[in-house]
Amino acid sequence: MECWPVLLLWGLPQMWAEPLSSTGLRVLHISPFANSSWTRTDGSFWLGALQTHSWGNGSDIHFLRPWSQGKLSDHQWEQLQQVFWVYRSSFTREIREFAKMLHPFVVQVSAGCEVHPGSPLKSFFHSAFQGSDILSFQGTSWVPAPDAPHGAEVVSKELNKDQYVKDTLEWLLNDICPQLVTGLLEAGQQDLEKQGQPACLPPPPPIPPL
Repeated sequence: MECWPVLLLWGLPQMWAEPLSSTGLRVLHISPFANSSWTRTDGSFWLGALQTHSWGNGSDIHFLRPWSQGKLSDHQWEQLQQVFWVYRSSFTREIREFAKMLHPFVVQVSAGCEVHPGSPLKSFFHSAFQGSDILSFQGTSWVPAPDAPHGAEVVSKELNKDQYVKDTLEWLLNDICPQLVTGLLEAGQQDLEKQGQPACLPPPPPIPPL
């Protein structure tokens, strides 16, 4: 199963694979569903074009840089790990129920934010089914992609019934993501500059309780 992380960028819609600015964080994950009982999820975190974290199936988030913890405390990371576990469980359950007659298939997600001084936060969450855009999370709700098949509308309606997942995604994208970006840029400034990726620090966002 070591090949799954390599597939995170393979087959993604072209717009997903484009590097973010140096003040952007993207989380990618891939979930192959082989049959009704077997699935896994692998992910990675990218600050601009630099990978900072990995997220293997059945494991915690791993720090790939000495500064990958950013400015979050150990306790905050533990709580964030729990949120990711619950999200992964809910995501797997919802997708499996929708696509139970379509095995095997692969779902990919690209989510994150860009933080620029003096500009509004830009957050995003896009999902693809078999390499084609199907859904995105915009504001506080799920929206089918413009050219998605009819089934995407059904899925979005079902996902919009899960208020916990929607609240969690809104919190992660709009509160935690910019906080993490700012912390990573500050903690990894020297390393980023050595690798030719300027660490342009945006103003720190208010720190919400975890």
